Amino acid sequence: MKGLLNLNLLFASMPVNGVTAQGEINTRRAADGRHPPFITTFELPAEHAAWPEGTIMVQAMDNTTPIPGQATALSSSATSNIIGVLNERVAENETSGNVMIHGSCAPEILKYVGTSGPVDATPGQIAVLRQPVGIYV
Repeated sequence: MKGLLNLNLLFASMPVNGVTAQGEINTRRAADGRHPPFITTFELPAEHAAWPEGTIMVQAMDNTTPIPGQATALSSSATSNIIGVLNERVAENETSGNVMIHGSCAPEILKYVGTSGPVDATPGQIAVLRQPVGIYV
């Protein structure tokens, strides 16, 4: 026991310098709290770019048939098949994402994914998010 105490005193008096891990906490969310959100998880495509919170999401389709439980980012100014907005950003090729399908968010964060990056949502897209989807902008 005496040896253990001496060892503990030795390590207790030694300076410890080092970084064991670094992490980033993302506190940004699309849901802004004005109206309680309903958020659910969708499977994302196997390959995609990183998408920010507020990205307009559409139902994944197999030709003309919706694929249950799967969503992808809207990639044009279209207004069909919109199901909600990405509540939290997703990393490149992340396999799932939290989509707000009802609730409220600020209009300035709403984007679709154009060929050169995020593009501000169109008035038509915002109208679809309001009705029938139920995102209060």
